[in-house]
Amino acid sequence: MGWRTLQIVLCLIAGTVLPVHALFTKPVRLEVSKVVTAECDQQVTLHCNVSSSQDSLTIKSFSWIRNNQLLCQFDGKNLNEHGGDETRGFSCSYRWGQLSLTFYKIQPLESGPSNTYTCQLRSNQSPTWEQMMVELKECYADVDAALTPEGPSCNFTGVHPDGEVHWFHGTTRLTGDSVKTKTSKRVEAGGWLTIISSLQGTDYEGPYNCSLWNPRSNTYITSKAVERNQNPQQIHSGVGTREPLSKFCVFLFVIVLLIK
Repeated sequence: MGWRTLQIVLCLIAGTVLPVHALFTKPVRLEVSKVVTAECDQQVTLHCNVSSSQDSLTIKSFSWIRNNQLLCQFDGKNLNEHGGDETRGFSCSYRWGQLSLTFYKIQPLESGPSNTYTCQLRSNQSPTWEQMMVELKECYADVDAALTPEGPSCNFTGVHPDGEVHWFHGTTRLTGDSVKTKTSKRVEAGGWLTIISSLQGTDYEGPYNCSLWNPRSNTYITSKAVERNQNPQQIHSGVGTREPLSKFCVFLFVIVLLIK
């Protein structure tokens, strides 16, 4: 068998195995951003784009998957969301070779290295997929400060990621054996943290300040001054001062009527 004959035979074999369009088109690829950063309390959208020409591509299944959980799937005609609504926190859309996954407010349990988002395409060409990650920036929802019988106390809610509470007396940070602190943490729904910290055995000679330190970014997320609660006796006396003032106003009103 000559070389020319062998070339013809190989071409005939290839034609029986591969579709004709596969011999003349570029392999299909998917384009995603490897890392997407999400702002606190803001929606974030993950986009997956098909790079090849749509003319020669027949989509059989175009999906977004988180770890092993199917979130949404486009079958070439219809888009099906698996539990995706505003109560679940996400929705999907498809338009011209782009499958988008939108989170209204992404949770800590849905972000970070432990959550891999996979865009997967099955078509009339070879199957392909790309993976990415969502990184949630530093967040906190609220902070409350109070002067308790045990000492100054601060309560941070909706915190992400985990942080440290640093205490200040004026502009001086309290560290070492000179200060005793009590800190507790608990994980809330969605992976948000509640951090409660208090100074133990301190006489209030303010001002005190509690600041939430984020080791990941080496910055303070927020801080709060601890103020002494108003003295109840002062509140009572403040109300009492309005009584003589009201009597004086009535007296002036009577004088005006008599003049008229």
